[in-house]
Amino acid sequence: MKKLIVIFITVALVMSIYILAYAQSPEGASQGKISIDQRKAKIISAIDGRINSLQELKGCVSAAQTQDDLRKCRAKFEQERKELWEERKEQRGK
Repeated sequence: MKKLIVIFITVALVMSIYILAYAQSPEGASQGKISIDQRKAKIISAIDGRINSLQELKGCVSAAQTQDDLRKCRAKFEQERKELWEERKEQRGK
């Protein structure tokens, strides 16, 4: 019976230390420090960037005179989108 109590107390202490360590980690701390306004601003900024990119594509397509011009517009847009995706992938990895 005493061994069971000692094991239970040991497990409880280990879990407490683990929880405290997680709460003080950079990942746990950063989640609590980012306000809703900061998150909204970041999301709105990303949306504005996408809107600008699509408006540029629209202008390029409108100005295109040949099929080759359309292909160039599409290739440019796809390249920009790929670079943005890679950038976001690196940010998520951090």
